[in-house]
Amino acid sequence: MALVLNTNSYVTIADADAYFETRIDSASWTSAPDSTREEALVTATQIIDNNPWIGSAVSSSQALAWPRRNANYLDNRLGMQIAFSETEIPSLVKVAVYEQALHLLNNEDLVAQTTQTYESISIGSISVSDSNNDVTRISVTPSFVIKPIRPLLRRGVDGLGASWWRAN
Repeated sequence: MALVLNTNSYVTIADADAYFETRIDSASWTSAPDSTREEALVTATQIIDNNPWIGSAVSSSQALAWPRRNANYLDNRLGMQIAFSETEIPSLVKVAVYEQALHLLNNEDLVAQTTQTYESISIGSISVSDSNNDVTRISVTPSFVIKPIRPLLRRGVDGLGASWWRAN
């Protein structure tokens, strides 16, 4: 399926090109063919869209989680409450999609989770042999992608930002 704005992607290739124009280390974006960049944006949107967002979807028939109603948060940098209109896609969501798309391009086969294969694993004296010499696990969605949207995510069991815990 081709990229369709606000149906399977929050951003267009032109939007992403403008974002990556001034971002360091974006060569994998600029060197990728349009079809690959389109796939990366659609896949990134799917990954980002599956978060527990504040507010609620404007319509039960909308394809993506945003836009939302009753979506507001406290912006610590500005020290004020920010409210989004029922037609708005926050720039924070778009930034997360750009960064997730770049992360996908930089880590081939990440979604298929085939980025790491072991030749052998021993338990006796604990030995691991890695065929691609990569012993680190790469997160599908790293913290630098989640960070911009963290204020827009619902927290706690009640969805109001209160996390309950009990000390024994």
